[in-house]
Amino acid sequence: MIEAYVKYEMRAFDGLIGLASVKEKIERLVTDLVHERNHRALDVCIFPARRHLVFSGPVGVGKSRVARAFGQICHRLGALDKGHMIVVNHTDIAATSIDEKLMLMHEKCDAAIDGILYVRNEAFLTAGILRSTGDLRRDAVDVMIDFMNRYRGRFSVILDARPNQLHYISFHSVLARRFTTTIDFPAYDAFELIQILATKAKCLGIALPPEIECDLFPWIAAHSHHSDWRNADEIVDLFSKALGALVMRSLRARRADLGGFDHIDFKQALLAKQSDHTASAGRAVKTSGKLSSPVTT
Repeated sequence: MIEAYVKYEMRAFDGLIGLASVKEKIERLVTDLVHERNHRALDVCIFPARRHLVFSGPVGVGKSRVARAFGQICHRLGALDKGHMIVVNHTDIAATSIDEKLMLMHEKCDAAIDGILYVRNEAFLTAGILRSTGDLRRDAVDVMIDFMNRYRGRFSVILDARPNQLHYISFHSVLARRFTTTIDFPAYDAFELIQILATKAKCLGIALPPEIECDLFPWIAAHSHHSDWRNADEIVDLFSKALGALVMRSLRARRADLGGFDHIDFKQALLAKQSDHTASAGRAVKTSGKLSSPVTT
């Protein structure tokens, strides 16, 4: 019976491509949730469990999507009253004063009660998570910890961390005691990225050109090892640009429907992405030059 409940809840992840190891660890958590629900149904007194997690992985591998689905599962199984997700970005807690930052973090935590607080990796420095416990100044991370203590069982925090940020969490002794479960999200391989592309096209009812892999595998191999590679987000962006090229081609041909993709659509999309990358690199160099230029008096 328990297996049937777990299998039913895990259907929320059927649409996720790849991530087999992630689904396996989430399934263990869901199994624990089902056991807890059965205990509550029998009026067995159980101590509210901590469900604070670290999702470690690069950009664009489905961390926020899994977090949102997990929150809804917690709600359906009675572990969280709402199961909604509140996201904390860098800009959400950026403030001119420490008091304002504490207030902004308090508002985010308060909104996440009975749900999930999802702290993105770029908010780590802003929240003070990288600060050691020896620093006695109060910061946004302390507000989050207060809520975790006060609303145990009603409030789950998920930290979105890059692999090179994990040691900051372990270095902060208070966080290390509360975040004892880390789920590693692997980068997508080339075949999985093509599958994501095919899924996007299928949703719109537009056929991909035959052997599209031959066009995209070299591009994926050349860029996927870069630190700024965004995995599925890159494919979604590529698909949007190819769709734009298809629409323009259909307008020029005065066709009533879009028809299907052609290899030329993706070649134009790849050129557009290369142009975007070149422009972004140019802006970065220009900014770096301004910061490093000597000040003359």
